[in-house]
Amino acid sequence: MTNTVLETENLTKAYGNKEVLHPTSFSVVKGEILAVIGPSGAGKSTLLRLLDGLESPTAGTIRIFGEPFVRASRKKIRSRMGILFQKTVLFDRSVVDNIALGLSYRRIPRAEQKRRAQETLAKLGMSEYATRSARTLSGGEGQRVSFARILVTRPELLFLDEPTANLDPLAAKDVEEMILQENAENGTTIIINTHDQIQAQRLADRVAVILDGSIVQIGTPDEIWYHPATASVARFVGFQNIFIGSANDGSVSFGGIVLPAPADRKGLVSVMIRAEDIILTKNTSGIPGIIRSLSRRGAFVEMYVDCGQEFFLRIPFKEHDSSLSVGDSVSLSWDEQAVVIGGNE
Repeated sequence: MTNTVLETENLTKAYGNKEVLHPTSFSVVKGEILAVIGPSGAGKSTLLRLLDGLESPTAGTIRIFGEPFVRASRKKIRSRMGILFQKTVLFDRSVVDNIALGLSYRRIPRAEQKRRAQETLAKLGMSEYATRSARTLSGGEGQRVSFARILVTRPELLFLDEPTANLDPLAAKDVEEMILQENAENGTTIIINTHDQIQAQRLADRVAVILDGSIVQIGTPDEIWYHPATASVARFVGFQNIFIGSANDGSVSFGGIVLPAPADRKGLVSVMIRAEDIILTKNTSGIPGIIRSLSRRGAFVEMYVDCGQEFFLRIPFKEHDSSLSVGDSVSLSWDEQAVVIGGNE
């Protein structure tokens, strides 16, 4: 039996002549948490609305639980799914009654609905909320109750659309703990849209990066943040030093600098180095350069160093040599594994 819960093939969405989601193919296995990240307008919400059936694709297919996700099967499949939106939706009644509403369309006796709602509250450590009016809840408490209303239905597949976007850090952490608990205890498969890259790293088994309507890379958090496939992905996840180089015979050159490169890399490539991975010294053992700018920013010192190519550095203030100033000659170096060689765009 296949482990795949959801898969898409050439999934596409257009509004009129404008294609907002380009042909997209990927799969999600049982018990996996997949985070979808990307800038505003990249296509994250469009993708999620297609996957949860709120919109129909222009082309391509979706299969969920091994069945085509089409009009004829949609109601049956959606009975095994749950959806949590960014905006909290609560009704003017008690918390336990709000949660029981999740079962109101499932032909479950009213007493059983309430029992399961109370059981869900207890499981989440929220029993003291049961008799409170939903109108008295804070934003974070309300979102937790909305989440509990979904969990009471015991979904096998859960879609979360920016579930902590409007919450303060402590409330967001509570919701994140609920997500991890649901996944760990019940093996629920979860797809989460988030603009919060730290949240994606914390929660996800794999991360999909969507840029300009295309999923450009899917991988583990380490693969995405430390081995981006392209300059666009690197830029999005925080690489500041991105250069175009020429690779051949196990090396890559850019701006007069030559570095080792995978032997299979040929032609134009992207050379990517994080600002915090560059080591600056006054000795002459590295790549020589001149400090062009230097400024304090919070707990860090940021500077630009001209080595023929301009490098951006971010150094913890406590490690910064306070004798350095603009115009000083310095040397740059880095560990070999800090350099990522990716595709050219």
